[in-house]
Amino acid sequence: MVAEQALEHLRGIVAGSGLQADVSAGGQPLDEISVEITGPDASYFVGPHGQCLDSLQYLLNLIVNKGREPRVRVSVDADKHRARRIQTLTKFAHQLADQVISNGQEAVTDPMNPMERRIIHTVLAERKDVQTYSEGDEPGRYVVVCPSTDDNG
Repeated sequence: MVAEQALEHLRGIVAGSGLQADVSAGGQPLDEISVEITGPDASYFVGPHGQCLDSLQYLLNLIVNKGREPRVRVSVDADKHRARRIQTLTKFAHQLADQVISNGQEAVTDPMNPMERRIIHTVLAERKDVQTYSEGDEPGRYVVVCPSTDDNG
């Protein structure tokens, strides 16, 4: 039901745009809905630095979670932008961690949105040789990567 609601609203937005794109939902756990915009004009829904995609995702989360407990997370992707971004951030996180281990000094990222910071934290949580934490205030919040102080690392 929630997935259908998210799809219905996103299809309305896409149809109203006049662009050629389709909307579909992928397999997901009960607490997460993943919707994808595909087609010749799908890349227009990404926007500069994924800002349009972030806005669509935020809007759909507000709509489907109004008066709902527990909340359901809606993830929106267009033209595989988020999938490519995850790959890029995963590679970047490991390069940053390798740099930190090599020189023994902490490193900081540029400001990132919450989703991107979560990816960095999740990827590097698997490594025992580094630790991560976020600092700063939105929208300038960033990730700090430092050598692990854990004796097991």
